[in-house]
Amino acid sequence: MRHFLLIVALLGSATALADNTAVINGSGKQYEGVLSINQAAGNQQQMSNSRAIVLGGQATTANIQKLDGNVDPSLNAKAAILGTSFTNGNGVLGINQSAGANNQSINAVRISLNPGPQSIDDSVLLQQNTTTLASDSGSTSTTGSRQVVTSDQAFTGSRGVIQVNQSAGVGNRVANTLGITIK
Repeated sequence: MRHFLLIVALLGSATALADNTAVINGSGKQYEGVLSINQAAGNQQQMSNSRAIVLGGQATTANIQKLDGNVDPSLNAKAAILGTSFTNGNGVLGINQSAGANNQSINAVRISLNPGPQSIDDSVLLQQNTTTLASDSGSTSTTGSRQVVTSDQAFTGSRGVIQVNQSAGVGNRVANTLGITIK
C-alpha cells in the first residue's frame, strides 16, 4: 500500500511540474517571526531569501545568481497566492513564487543597530540571466499564456516586512531589498 501511495504522489508531482503552475492556497496564516518561502514550478528556477541583523556593526547580504539555457517561449505558466494566505501575521515574510523557466528572484533584508557609516544600495544584488528562446524560424515568436494572481484577501492584517516576488514566464528577474539602519 505504501508503494502505491508513493507512486501516486510522484505522479501528482510530475503533473504539477509539467504544467508550470505554482499555487499557494490558505498557507502561512498567523505567522510569527521570520518566514521564508520559495515555491517553483518548471525548470531552472533560482530563488533566495536572505536576512542579516547585526548589533554594533554593518549588516550585509550578498546574493549572486547566474543562469543560462535554452527554453521554449510557448510554455504556459501560472503563479498564484490564493485565499487567506499569510493573513494576520507578524514579522519578516519573504515569498518567491515562480512558474515557467529560467526565472530568478531575491528577497533581502539588512538591519544594522548602532553601526558606523555605511552605504545601502543594490550593488549587493547580482543577477545574470542569459536565457535563449528557442523558436522554429527565428522570425516568429510564439508565447504561451502567463498568469500571476494574488487574492485580495491574502496578506490582510499582517504587520512587519512583507516581500513578495511572483513571476510567470521565461527569463524573469525580480528582487526586493530593504536596508534599515538604527542609530
